[in-house]
Amino acid sequence: DFLSGMAGKSRRLVKANFVPTANRFLRIYRDAEQIVDFYTYTLHEQPPFIELDLSLAEGQQCKVGFYNPSTEGSAMDIMIAYEEAD
Repeated sequence: DFLSGMAGKSRRLVKANFVPTANRFLRIYRDAEQIVDFYTYTLHEQPPFIELDLSLAEGQQCKVGFYNPSTEGSAMDIMIAYEEAD
């Protein structure tokens, strides 16, 4: 889990940052529903971040990771920016 909605708190994911890599897809799930499926290499000539507007209400869970359809590769870092929602 990346974030879980804590009691009395709601959050909003605002940005994701990663190294653009061939054969890697950024995937974000909210309560087992896939919300984001983004081919990271799309940003190889741009700042490597995407804007998000994904709300997480109290009790919701968020999972973030990469899908690699090939058999090669290594671990990748990811940065997710979020803010407390009203």
